[in-house]
Amino acid sequence: MYLNYRNFSVEFAEDSGNFQCFYSAPGEARETLFLRDGTMYVTSGGRRIEIASYRSRRREIVPSLECLTGTVSYSDGPAGAPDLAVTFRLDGKSLRFGMMARADLHVSGLLVWGAEPERSTFGVRLNDGGDRVLRAACGPAVASCDDALFDRLTDRALEFRSAGSFRVRYDWEAESYRFDYVNGLDFGREFTFCVHEEFCRRRFNIPYAPICKSHGFETPPAGWMSWYALQFDTCARNVLENAEKLVELFGPWSEKLCCWVDWEWNHNSWTATGIPGVDCFHPRRDAYPDGLAPVAAKIRELGVIPALWVGPTNDGDRIADYREHPDWVLGEKKEWCGRYWIDPTHPEVLKEYIPAVFRQVLDWGFRMIKWDCLPATLNACDDFHDRFFDRTRPTDAAVRDLIRAARETVGSECYMLSCSGETERDICFAMDQFNAARIGGDVFSWEKFLTSAVERIFHCYVWHNVVLYADADNLVLREEFNSMAQARSRVSFYGLAGLPITMGDDLRTLPPERCELLRRILPTADIHPMDLVHKQRGTDCAVLNLAVCRRFGSWNVAAVTNFTAEPLRLTLHLDADLRLDCGEGRRYAVCDYWNRRCLGLFGEALPLEVPPFDTAVLRITPWEERPEIIFTSRHLTQGAVELRDVRRSEEGALSGTALCVPGEEWRMMVLLPEGWEFLGADSSIPAEISGAEGGLLEVAFHPVQEKEVRWNLRFRH
Repeated sequence: MYLNYRNFSVEFAEDSGNFQCFYSAPGEARETLFLRDGTMYVTSGGRRIEIASYRSRRREIVPSLECLTGTVSYSDGPAGAPDLAVTFRLDGKSLRFGMMARADLHVSGLLVWGAEPERSTFGVRLNDGGDRVLRAACGPAVASCDDALFDRLTDRALEFRSAGSFRVRYDWEAESYRFDYVNGLDFGREFTFCVHEEFCRRRFNIPYAPICKSHGFETPPAGWMSWYALQFDTCARNVLENAEKLVELFGPWSEKLCCWVDWEWNHNSWTATGIPGVDCFHPRRDAYPDGLAPVAAKIRELGVIPALWVGPTNDGDRIADYREHPDWVLGEKKEWCGRYWIDPTHPEVLKEYIPAVFRQVLDWGFRMIKWDCLPATLNACDDFHDRFFDRTRPTDAAVRDLIRAARETVGSECYMLSCSGETERDICFAMDQFNAARIGGDVFSWEKFLTSAVERIFHCYVWHNVVLYADADNLVLREEFNSMAQARSRVSFYGLAGLPITMGDDLRTLPPERCELLRRILPTADIHPMDLVHKQRGTDCAVLNLAVCRRFGSWNVAAVTNFTAEPLRLTLHLDADLRLDCGEGRRYAVCDYWNRRCLGLFGEALPLEVPPFDTAVLRITPWEERPEIIFTSRHLTQGAVELRDVRRSEEGALSGTALCVPGEEWRMMVLLPEGWEFLGADSSIPAEISGAEGGLLEVAFHPVQEKEVRWNLRFRH
């Protein structure tokens, strides 16, 4: 039976019950397979009954005004088998599948959605689940509450709805998502597929384009920035000394680091008054006596990528270009960054001035750019809109033209960060042109961390690693602004959300224990959102739930941050809060990362106490009554970054390969079920084993002398 109605088609093999489904977007001439290898059977009275075992079949296709329904009725099955009817219903918005029978229907198949299913198709929840948990994933994870697959390359979502049990998981062998559906013993239950075209563009009213990574940062960049560490005391010498420290302290943990020279290269105060002879083309001579090109060259010599702040839409003085071309200037309005504002609609500004600014940045040797002053620019252009060369251009479109002119100048291989994000307007208006966007104000104090980083990420995370990297501003850890607990909380949030890591402290004086915190989130992980909605953080705490999915296993890493000065006592519900399967007595092994302590096995409820301003980071591993890795030390994601593979043998051995940092200790913990005995270990370098007799095996390699460590643990049951 073949059915086609508008955007959906079905091919159903009536004799076997196998089927496949197709979709064509409006205006497309060809249909695309989105469900393949669909199979079904029924269970009744405890036995499995195949569709092929029915000897009598009757087909009926019924068109109506708004849909097309095809039904195949089956009878004369094996003795005691109930009669049944399989129905496909196609309308202008959905494809529905159901069965009428006194039996349980079991359906499975592969969902083919997106050109890069492992990397760019995400299991997501399209609508707000009513919780205040920031849900994220590393790898092709799908949670029980997820109701869609979202392809970031096309901004297209495949939604599934069901009355019954509908579960989706990534099938590594098939390189597609596999679904399993059981309708339950009830009449008329269905599951439904809907396709949402331009989902994010329409829901959030944004200029959608899939995140572009041709700049080479497959995961968000990590590095150091001058302003937060040194402010107006920044100069060429201390920038380079910090760049050297960056490599010394963090080079072994991250293969790619960057060094940002921020706005003080052409400003020395907040007065909005310019420095004579200093502008977008000329740095401060007192701070950079030899100019910026030698600084960029020396940064590159260290193996670090040079990055530069620019604010080309305004200046503090009537610079030479403004004096020569007075018609380029809209007018004077004092802001923190300057007072004279250029006309974004003037043809010569677009064709000459903006390209000249960005060619100069490239000529100096910088390959990453932070474009600041955008909120102030939009506001100034609103104020001076009546002075535009082309008053038919709305402000957003006009400033967007400037950004497009810059992008054409620097090319797609240059990383461009927009700054800063006071409102959705300045975050979103040109997000398809930028690679990243600041989503809040400057973050120094703990209160600013909560309001401009945590709160803003909850709201803007929906775009992170989808359209661009959401940048929550610098990671400031020094004692002036943080206790050790607060520093640990900042690192935990940035690391598990997979945000850009821009260090905002003087690395020459940052205490070793705080540098150590930063190492635990390097390199940045490839993490994406699992809720395509704006979220809100909790009042007293924030919960971040990272689902990790790898070929060799899946686990969750949950971070619970206490915002208050009092100990926080709560119960974390693994089902309701973290969306883990707790049915049929399922349990999870829980390990506290920062305290390197196994908390034990838990079912639905996990009681916690989090110290003031601190964060509990918990690896939550499904317990299968076999030896399980429950902790690894190198990275906060506890295996997502350092574990290359993990294998099990029929004899009970657990083996794998880990990417480690030469010179540091690497540890892992393995939990053993009762009745299992540890027999010994083999590894590419010497290992220290402890705790085997207590059911918790700790394996330490210290110090590691090579990047790749191979290990094999032998057990007997």
